[in-house]
Amino acid sequence: MTPDHAALRADIDSLTFKLGSKRGKWGLEALEFPIAYFTIAAPKREQGPKRFLLRVDCRSYPALAPTSQLWDGRTDTALSVDQRPMGRTGVLVAFTPWNACLYHPIDRIARDHWPNQFEELTWKPGSTVLTLLEIVHGLINNPDYLVSTAPDAAAALRRTLVA
Repeated sequence: MTPDHAALRADIDSLTFKLGSKRGKWGLEALEFPIAYFTIAAPKREQGPKRFLLRVDCRSYPALAPTSQLWDGRTDTALSVDQRPMGRTGVLVAFTPWNACLYHPIDRIARDHWPNQFEELTWKPGSTVLTLLEIVHGLINNPDYLVSTAPDAAAALRRTLVA
């Protein structure tokens, strides 16, 4: 097991991760290092899934920030734009199809889009996958999220991976 894989595994095995999972905030769907799949609980909406699937690339973890995006487990592709969390004016900003990542400063790919801004939201020494999961959980559970057409089945991988 490589050092980055071992570091991720230790964070997934941590009491903090398990507590968030027990509280229903997130869960590990599968791990095929360097890719991890987490489910993130969604608030109850008239139209929307119970949870979303987040694909996280943890290459060089935790030295480098992960990059992640909402995923459709049925097709093993990025969740289609029309199924992402929507607000009054369309897709919530963090989940726009700007790139193959979250449009948020915590994301390794998106970070450069905000030079010298939002330092409090960036990946720092000591950040863990829990930092990312807390942020994504907060984004999905924000009152701005109103609806999603994603079916519950999109949050489960069709292929079997080791968790």
